[in-house]
Formats: sequence, structure tokens, C-alpha cells
Amino acid sequence: MPTNKNKISLIIVAFGFMGSSTLNSFYQNKFFEIKGIIIPADNKYYYSEINIKKLNKDIKILPSDDKTKVHNFIKKIKPDIVVISTYNKILDKKTLGLSHFINIHHGKLPKQKGRASINWALIMGRKSIYLTIHQAIPKLDSGKIFKQKEFKILDTDNYQSIKNKICIFLKKDISNIIYEYLNNKIKLKNNNLSKETWNCSRNPEDSMINFFDKRQVILNLIRASDVEKFGAYCFLKEKKIVVLEANINSKRRFEGIIPGRVVKLNSNGSIDCLCKDGILTITKVSYQKKIYKPKQIIKSTRCTLLND
Repeated sequence: MPTNKNKISLIIVAFGFMGSSTLNSFYQNKFFEIKGIIIPADNKYYYSEINIKKLNKDIKILPSDDKTKVHNFIKKIKPDIVVISTYNKILDKKTLGLSHFINIHHGKLPKQKGRASINWALIMGRKSIYLTIHQAIPKLDSGKIFKQKEFKILDTDNYQSIKNKICIFLKKDISNIIYEYLNNKIKLKNNNLSKETWNCSRNPEDSMINFFDKRQVILNLIRASDVEKFGAYCFLKEKKIVVLEANINSKRRFEGIIPGRVVKLNSNGSIDCLCKDGILTITKVSYQKKIYKPKQIIKSTRCTLLND
């Protein structure tokens, strides 16, 4: 690898919030020189937060998901390393042979391979989530590991707050960690594939609230939902309502239950509605992309929030 006197050239595959934070870290690190960036062809889908206008004009940018174009782009630049920080394609052996590829995955490999690890961690009520930094090989999320970072999940955390924790870490530390790895200061450990587990991808309809579930299950879904993309939602007649915040603090007990039925309009603007095992208090909602207190939209205890 290059010495401290020679900058390490790299290409960053930078999608979404992880890509943006990774890019910022390397851009400010004196030991690296960004030669190219690969970003999604459809920035809106991946919610890329990368402001390419602020970058050095000498940095080449490829807005493409096409594997052939990606291969040729990397081949032409010939970087020392390629850092992947969220990508929706699996690169083939031929492309991976062009350089030294490093991948950043939000999940505790060999478990939690695949997509939506933050969402699934919250949905399943886990107490922590990990980032794994590992060598990229043709088999997805299976290369040797050189760093795992744990982030505690508090009861008050949601998708956005976990995302913020990861962003802070990546901006501050990721380029330094990879520099140490490239200078043989970090030991590799095997990715034990006999223990691998997977997360499936999530679609918008997967965030629909089912009031026949227990209230903790529903609360976890609300916390796990990316409101910019797949917000947890229900219906009031034909109105689609996205639930942004809720709690399960109410002590009232019901025996006769109709799931989804609104049973109280609170003076602070929140509402109480019934779930399988009690009351869910909804405190903030979105309707037609505007934020409301639920009581502004739901005005009667005769209302029932529906699944579809």
C-alpha cells in the first residue's frame, strides 16, 4: 500500500445516508484522494444526500446502476481501493478483481445479511445494531471482517435517531479505520458462513399497521419506519394516515376490544386507540404530507382506524 507520503486513491460507491457520511469522511482525510464516485442513477429512490456540487471538479462521477458501466469506470480510474457504502447490486468476480474492495454493511455479520437491517432491528425489538466493515467478495456480505461497531438501541430510538448515530460514526471514524486496516494494524477475522442469517427487503405495504397485533409490535413498527420512504400507516375511511409517533403509556384496561377503535380524544391532541392487548396512544401523524396532532383529523370516538 502507499506510504503516508502518497495518498491512497479510491472510488466510493455512495448511496443514501451511509454513502454520504462515508464520502464526507474520506473527503476530509489527508491520507486519501477520491478519484471517482458511483451514485445511483435514480437519486430519489435511494434518497442520496450527496452534494456533488461541493466536490473537487477533478473527481469523476458516474450516476449509474449498470454493471458494465460500473466495471469500465473502475477499470479506467484504477484506484487503490473501492469502498462500498450501500449498493443495490452484487458486483461480479471480474469487477471485484480490478481493485481492493471494502464493504460497509449495517448488520452484525454473519447474521443480518441483506437489506433493511435498521428497520428489522427495531421491528424485532433488538437492543443493539452493528456496522460491519469487511472485504467484498462475490458472495454477498461474506468477506473477511476487520471491524464491527455496536450501537445501542434505546427505547426512545427510532429509524431516524439510529440513522443519525451511524452517520456521526461514519463521518468521524470510517476513513481512519480503513486506513489502519490498509496499513495492517487491524487483524482480520473469518465471516462464519455456517451461522449466517438474512433480512428480506421491505416494501411500502409492509409498513401498514395491523391493530390486531399487540401494541408493542405496532409501536416497534412505527419506530422502525422511514417516514420519508415507508412510513407506518393506517386508514380512516379513505384517508391514508401515517403514524409518526406513539406510546403505550396508558393504564386504562379494556376487555371488550375492537382493534383500531378510537376510545379517547386527549386534551393534548393525541388519541387513544385499541390494539389486541390494550391502548396505543398516537401523538403525531402525517396526512397528505402535512404534520398534525391526531385530534385535528380524528374527531370522534366512533372512528375506527383500519388496515386497508
